[in-house]
Amino acid sequence: MRSNPGSLAIAIAVAISACAPVVDGPVDHQHAIDRDEADRLAAQLAQLPGVVTAAVVLHHALRDPLAVTAPSPATFTAVIATDDRADAGALRAATARLAHATLPELPADAVLAIEVNARVHRPIVTKVGPFVVEESSRNALRATLAVGCLAIAGLAVAVAIGRGARQRRENSAQ
Repeated sequence: MRSNPGSLAIAIAVAISACAPVVDGPVDHQHAIDRDEADRLAAQLAQLPGVVTAAVVLHHALRDPLAVTAPSPATFTAVIATDDRADAGALRAATARLAHATLPELPADAVLAIEVNARVHRPIVTKVGPFVVEESSRNALRATLAVGCLAIAGLAVAVAIGRGARQRRENSAQ
């Protein structure tokens, strides 16, 4: 059986191209940059007071040197989960400042999609002796500690009375 040299060359070319590494194009490179900057910005937002979690999606304006149309505009979106005592207005303002610093091509008057939700209840805590509890539980804990102290004192008195009675019986038996 004779093999066709043309089909053998095609088979070799296909095998070589299948082993070639994937080369990212400019769009893939820009998307990777956008993801990295979004992750860094989300980490910065998570450090603000009252923020529990933050998620950011951003896209820089992608400029294709061969395109005949205008580049797509830069976009920014943030979703921030806070505790119930966080200042949503201050968080929106700080997020907008960080967004404009990260994406300088954003228009100054651009309406940014920033969603701030109070999701976590931050309890008011107080200290009762060695315990740290919610303030609403403070009186119940004090009452429990008082009953516990009274029970310990009552047991101590009962033990003392029992020992005294035993000593009197031993002394009277002698």
